[in-house]
Amino acid sequence: MLVMGKAFKSGCSKCFRALSTDIRSKMISLLRDGKERSVTEIFSFFKLTQPTISYHLSSLEKAGLLVSRHDGRFVFYRLNSRCPYDNDRCILR
Repeated sequence: MLVMGKAFKSGCSKCFRALSTDIRSKMISLLRDGKERSVTEIFSFFKLTQPTISYHLSSLEKAGLLVSRHDGRFVFYRLNSRCPYDNDRCILR
């Protein structure tokens, strides 16, 4: 399947499924600037509970779209710059 001249990779359906909610799409948009952000910082942009934000971030990470880093009791997220399914640049970026 082609999208804007690029072939879908086999794992793309997982990424698109992860992005199927408005909140997750907004999280990706928030992280598009390349900055690493803490869950607390991401939480401040949304009118949802912190556990709900963490759940959605975890879903995006499981799909391979985000990478997390733990620093003490804080968790920081950033966009994954590589496609998690074939080590190439993601078609979403």
